[in-house]
Amino acid sequence: MKKKLLVLVLVLALCLIVLFPIVAGDSDINEPVITTTEPTEEPTPYITAPTEEPTEIPTITAPTEEPTEWPTVTEPTEEPTEIPTVTAPTEEPTGLPTVTEPTELPTVTQPTTMVGGDTGYVDVYCNADGATVYFNGNVKGTIAGGLLSVPVSTTGTPVSTITVTKSGYTSWSGSLANMPEQDEHVAVYATITPVAPTPTPPLMTGAIYAQSSPYGAAIYLNGNFQGYAPLTLPNLVPGTYTMRATMDGFTPDSTVITVNFGQTSGYYPSLSSSPQPHETGTVYVTSNPSHALVYVDGDNYYGKTPLTLTLYPGSHQVELSLAGYNDYTTYVGVTGGQSQDLPVTLSTGIYGTVTFASVPGATVYMDSNAMGTVDSAGSLVLSSVPSGKHLFKVTAPGYYDWLNTIYVQAGIVTAIPATLTSSGGAPGPVQPTGSLAVSTVPQNAEVWVDGLFRGFTPVTVDTMVPGQHSVRISSDGYLDYTTTTTVISGQTAPVAATLTVAPTPTPTSSPAPGPVLVIGVLAAVFGSSIFMRRRS
Repeated sequence: MKKKLLVLVLVLALCLIVLFPIVAGDSDINEPVITTTEPTEEPTPYITAPTEEPTEIPTITAPTEEPTEWPTVTEPTEEPTEIPTVTAPTEEPTGLPTVTEPTELPTVTQPTTMVGGDTGYVDVYCNADGATVYFNGNVKGTIAGGLLSVPVSTTGTPVSTITVTKSGYTSWSGSLANMPEQDEHVAVYATITPVAPTPTPPLMTGAIYAQSSPYGAAIYLNGNFQGYAPLTLPNLVPGTYTMRATMDGFTPDSTVITVNFGQTSGYYPSLSSSPQPHETGTVYVTSNPSHALVYVDGDNYYGKTPLTLTLYPGSHQVELSLAGYNDYTTYVGVTGGQSQDLPVTLSTGIYGTVTFASVPGATVYMDSNAMGTVDSAGSLVLSSVPSGKHLFKVTAPGYYDWLNTIYVQAGIVTAIPATLTSSGGAPGPVQPTGSLAVSTVPQNAEVWVDGLFRGFTPVTVDTMVPGQHSVRISSDGYLDYTTTTTVISGQTAPVAATLTVAPTPTPTSSPAPGPVLVIGVLAAVFGSSIFMRRRS
């Protein structure tokens, strides 16, 4: 009996020894099964995707209903090692953020369809190809072939304003009568018209017509070559211009021409034959002080001292002018192939006075320097003006400039009437004028009309007021010629003068001795001879 009890105890102990690890293993296996059932709430694809051995999972979960069968498992230790390696619970939360479904929603191309669904068309017809069409201020395209068809949503934002524009045309704006239905075309007709160019106001100018004798002389305006006579110089601003005509084998001609608004002034130089030799001579001109202006044979400006002049043989007038000094004029005989010096010492200028009568408020310039403004009485007095030639200009708003070259004489008041011509509005009646043609033998004599220097002969003085005018002609070595001439409107009054050479003063002879003086001298000689004999 005791042996049977002992065997039973041993069998029970053995069973406990065998069953204890199995029970313990059963509890370990059940725990991961419980943990894996918690994430089954997530979508099954995320659980099955990361498992490395899907066949072992069913073998574990299947015997959960009958734990007594687990003793047949020969490798219970492998199950726990595999369980921890299962990363399904950790991969599921990381996998969910990587799902691209939320990121794909913004990239869906549904907005490319017309807002509101169905599509209609607005057909814009225009008469000008290339015009730009705007819907509610947004560019939709350009007109081609007279039409632009724009697709619009039938139920979307309505088109309230349609605008058509093109450069050089008036703009067109209008509204749409109604939005089109699906596949319906609604027509809009826009007509734009070309913008008329702004007319350019006519220039208030005049012109100069130049005709030379002989035909074909080169014509210069203010020293700039313009062409060959005959020719017309148009679009000239009213004022005074220096004209010059030259031709090989002839003596050049220079004069001053005044241009008036709406008129054509004439320049008719008659050139004198003057065959030019092939060989020239030179004159080296110096002055003290230097930088004096040098003129040859009238108003022909050559430059500033010191200066070398290359001239044809013959007699030439050389004039030096410098502000603050008296003008110096002399004649130089030039011989071909020879050079000579002309040193000049300028004397300090003696001043004169100039009075201007012009529009109140006008500005007076002398040699490009502003000198003052005409007062309310229409007068301006310039004192201490250096003697010599000066270029005066008078300007005023609403008037054309007045320009003239005036010779100011020392110690004399020179009155200058500067009449300005209005430039605004319709031109008023043009005051009738005449001309004065002055010629002399010899040429290059100074011409003074009514006390104003007007150039060197031969010269034509235009725009002369009809009536009597005093003319004075002066040249070195000749007597002054003075006359009064009458200028008739629309005509040219000629003044021709042959200057008289100034007489050379002859020495006065001593009177013959009287008879009393002769007798006295003889008596003195006779007495002296008697006295000398007695002494001897």
